[in-house]
Amino acid sequence: MRVIDIDPDLLRGYAEASVHAGAEAWIHMEAEFAGNVDGLMETLVQPGPYAYTIVPQVFPDGSVKSPVISTFDEIRECYKFVRGRSDLLSVEPLVEIKGGWYDFQENISRGCRKGGDTINDNPTLGLFPVSTRKGITGELVWVKTPRAKLGTGPDPAEPPLEGVAGRRQLLALHNQFLDGLRANDVEAMLATMNDGVQANIRDYVGDTGTLVGLESKHDYSAYLKAFFGTYEILGVEYLHRVMEDWYLFAEVRISMRKRGGDGSEIGFNTADFFVPAKDNRFIVQTGHGTDLP
Repeated sequence: MRVIDIDPDLLRGYAEASVHAGAEAWIHMEAEFAGNVDGLMETLVQPGPYAYTIVPQVFPDGSVKSPVISTFDEIRECYKFVRGRSDLLSVEPLVEIKGGWYDFQENISRGCRKGGDTINDNPTLGLFPVSTRKGITGELVWVKTPRAKLGTGPDPAEPPLEGVAGRRQLLALHNQFLDGLRANDVEAMLATMNDGVQANIRDYVGDTGTLVGLESKHDYSAYLKAFFGTYEILGVEYLHRVMEDWYLFAEVRISMRKRGGDGSEIGFNTADFFVPAKDNRFIVQTGHGTDLP
């Protein structure tokens, strides 16, 4: 009796890709625990380009900066800085999604300052894109920050949402974001974003293979206009989605055709985490995406 008649070859291939993604992420994290920079660099796919945002910053005025690092030498210097000032002792994944081409985690990262003995538990997001080869192609990180501390300008009339209300609001906001993407509507997408939005997303306009850093709604608007000027969106569907009141993660499948092309449909997957500000709009979007066919 056939009941769940999914192609076994499809299931096996997806399982193998998912196991590979998780294994490469954890190999990298074991190197983080060891703290050896040369060992860390060996966990990167050769060659790049790479996609790293491992030193996000939140400033006292609520603004955010998350520099994109994309070269081997830049990553080495960044690891020397990060592991030179602190030790990562363990990572406990509360949520882990092995997506076939990435490993996403909401985890508790336990660490201490170099030479110190006070251990801190930090709720952290980690997204590790991979290819079919050994190693990771990126490390995208965010440490939990309350909404009330994010976003510039005066406090809004309505307080930042928390708990279940915050989760439901993020769900509705992400649906609004996806509806704007489906409609090829720049303004509808920008309406979901804080004025100081920091977005690090795969560059599908220049097709550079790494991330483009968008540091304002003006930057994001320019990118979207170029993107929609190059492609016509045909379909947008989320594949995985999980949220707490301080973040939302989603993998999304996007189908489209190139304007002025032969009319054929092409597609790619993205994996992004979004972080809300005190006005309950997104101030951070960080993620990557699969290659164009």
